[in-house]
Amino acid sequence: MLTGSDIPAGLSEGVRALFFKSLESAPGNYRKLAMVLPSSQSRETYAWLSSVPGMREFVDERQPFGLREHSFTIENKTWESTIQVERTALEDEQYGQIRLRIQSLAEAAARHKEQLVFELVRDGFEARCYDGQPFFSSAHPSAGGSVSNRGNEELSSSALQSAMSRMARLTDERGQPLGILADTLVVPPELEWKALEIVTSPLDPDGTGNAANVLRGRLEVIVSPYLTDSSDWFLFCTRGALKPLILQERTSVEFRGPDSGAGGDEAFMRDRLLYGVRARYNAGYGLWQLAFGSRVS
Repeated sequence: MLTGSDIPAGLSEGVRALFFKSLESAPGNYRKLAMVLPSSQSRETYAWLSSVPGMREFVDERQPFGLREHSFTIENKTWESTIQVERTALEDEQYGQIRLRIQSLAEAAARHKEQLVFELVRDGFEARCYDGQPFFSSAHPSAGGSVSNRGNEELSSSALQSAMSRMARLTDERGQPLGILADTLVVPPELEWKALEIVTSPLDPDGTGNAANVLRGRLEVIVSPYLTDSSDWFLFCTRGALKPLILQERTSVEFRGPDSGAGGDEAFMRDRLLYGVRARYNAGYGLWQLAFGSRVS
């Protein structure tokens, strides 16, 4: 059994602080697309999606706008990741290597939320959202019939302009504009350079003359390796309180390692220490109105 002298004083506390500092500073774009909502039970049902009407004149009495018949349920899942550190690393005072592995563990924990959110984007042409249709669908039910947030054109300046205009024309159940202005373009690595050219070039990438590029500076580009179809591209409106996707958190990321007083049975039987993380959360679809996806047929 390890004793207090086996694990240097302050190492455990320093490793814990390093983990959470690395977790906080890890890069990630999931918060751009997903609203992070707390959860207090094993699953949460969202019946309020698409249930907030626009303002109207107060004429005689209020007209309450109740919850819609559609809803979406997200069930929390438990996640973990664990690394082992050989006891000899402590004996040989290889503390730098230990800290490097702890940093990598924190980055892996942060990266997992990124993966969940962008895999939702990837699967949105088949996976269903709160109205029973695929998140990216040409047949979302609406008061006036059906509405589409799906295209089949390759990425180009003209295709982006058309999609942005379609999003801006979306209305609520009372026919009032939702005020959706796309601000984020999400692409796989294969389309990174084309996307950057479209949104940064001073001249229209689709034109042959000297026409100005009207999209210059209009969109932020996010490149995600979790998008596996090399021709898919996506537009999102991310400015408001409501986001296209939901990241539901039941239990925040917890970090656990051996205390300075003992290493436990694992240290005694296998001559190694275990450091691990645990959390409960999951991701799901929010408002399709804030998103547009194009898959070349």
